[in-house]
Amino acid sequence: MAEFKLMGRFIALSDVKEIPSSEAGKAPMKKRELYMDCTRVDYYTRQPIGQENKVLLDFGGDKLLEKVAALGLKKDDVIAVEFNVVGTPYKDKTTGKSRVFTSIRCYDVEVVARAGQAVAQRAQPAPQPQAQVQQAQAQQQAQVQQSSVQNQNQVNDGSKEEPLPF
Repeated sequence: MAEFKLMGRFIALSDVKEIPSSEAGKAPMKKRELYMDCTRVDYYTRQPIGQENKVLLDFGGDKLLEKVAALGLKKDDVIAVEFNVVGTPYKDKTTGKSRVFTSIRCYDVEVVARAGQAVAQRAQPAPQPQAQVQQAQAQQQAQVQQSSVQNQNQVNDGSKEEPLPF
């Protein structure tokens, strides 16, 4: 199963929703939705590149629900979300065709930087010659993300609140 990591600005978190179990007597599943802005920005101009990219991610499970609640996320915190893309085959009852339902299952959320703070660099061992290029690229990406947060804060300061998708 492929694993992915997505970094962006936190926008909002839905209330806990309970989904009834299909099995009698089994406890309902609890889930929340996390709304985040992953819009890319130009390194030099700090302007958004291309279309706005806001995503809505589902997550559940008692441990992850507790962890996210304990993080105390605030609007514009820079967060990293780890997730898997999962395909579930099913048969469409109306057409009789086999289809695949694709979902994103989050399994970890962490705060990279609080709103208004610079994105912290993680301490790493001394780079090897080949790793220096990778380290420079990682630093550039961190600076781009920091610029995105600063630019978005400037853009959002005088604007109206956007409607949430949940």
